[in-house]
Formats: sequence, C-alpha cells, structure tokens
Amino acid sequence: MRALSHPAALLLISLSLLNPASRGEEPKARNATNPRRTQTVEVVDRVKACVVNIHSERTVTDIRGLERNPDISLTQHRVNGMGTGVVIDPRGYVITNHHVIDDVQLLRVRLHDGTTLPARVVARDPEQDLAVIKIDPLKPLPVIPLGTSSDLMLGEPVIAIGNAFGYEHTVTTGIVSALKRDVTLNK
Repeated sequence: MRALSHPAALLLISLSLLNPASRGEEPKARNATNPRRTQTVEVVDRVKACVVNIHSERTVTDIRGLERNPDISLTQHRVNGMGTGVVIDPRGYVITNHHVIDDVQLLRVRLHDGTTLPARVVARDPEQDLAVIKIDPLKPLPVIPLGTSSDLMLGEPVIAIGNAFGYEHTVTTGIVSALKRDVTLNK
C-alpha cells in the first residue's frame, strides 16, 4: 500500500483492472456501436456502485474569548463533515480516510442506490490516513476489485473516482507519475 500511501479522498483504480486476461476472462470486442465507450467509461460503470458517500458529525467547543474572560460559558455546536469510501466486503466493510472518521460522534454512509445507513469504526491507522468502517446492509453489497500497488508501472493510466465534498461520482484520469516516494503532508 506504500506506493499509494496517501489516498487523499479519491480512489485510484488501475486500468489494468479492465484487462480480462488478468481476471481469467476472455477479452471482449470493442463496442463498435459506440466508440465513446472507452476503457475509462467501462471502469466507471463497473465500480461506481462500490463508491459511497460518508457523512459525519462532530461536536466542536468554541473557546474564543475564554482567555480574556474565564467566566464565559463554552458553547458547543455540531459540525458536519463528508468524505468518500469504497466497499471492500459485501457484508458492509468500507475503507476510507482516517481524517474522515477522526473524532466524530456520528457516521452515516449513503450507498449508490440512495440508501443511508449508520456506520461504526472498526479499524484505523492515523499514520497512513486509513480507516475501515462497517455498515449493516440488508443485502450483500457490490465490492470494488482490489489490486496491488506492487506491480504499478511508471506512466500507467489510472482513474480517480470519489464522492469528495458530496459531489457524487467525480471522475478524473491521469498516470502513475512516480513510484516508491514517501510524501510528508502536514495535517
């Protein structure tokens, strides 16, 4: 996971996931009736139901003015947050960023079909900015195909799909621009 060490709020999917031979399938003929159905369009269609919105609430204490007047009563208010994640297990396990779930009192996950379910944190790694949350769906969920970063190639095409800032299915493409780099980010 180190090669993709900071997923930020988007999921990177290698176009090699579309290679039917890597999945033990026969290759399909290119869609001759619609040449605009590129590999990118195919990947987005295949995985968009695996990408979820995450809504959170945290309580923030307002301490402004406390230094000048210690008799001021502290006020608390709720702050809404949002993020994105991907379903990694049909039983409702979702991977997201740690900063999405850090210090929150309430988590809700909205699925591709619009269903909203409460979530709980089951694992976290603040150092890698990763977390796993769990929802309890009524039926098995579609799961993102997992790959490995161990065989990524410099210049290989990638797709980022996410629901960052509440914008559903934001998609962009790029290339693997570097390998085996440690990037230090400030909080």
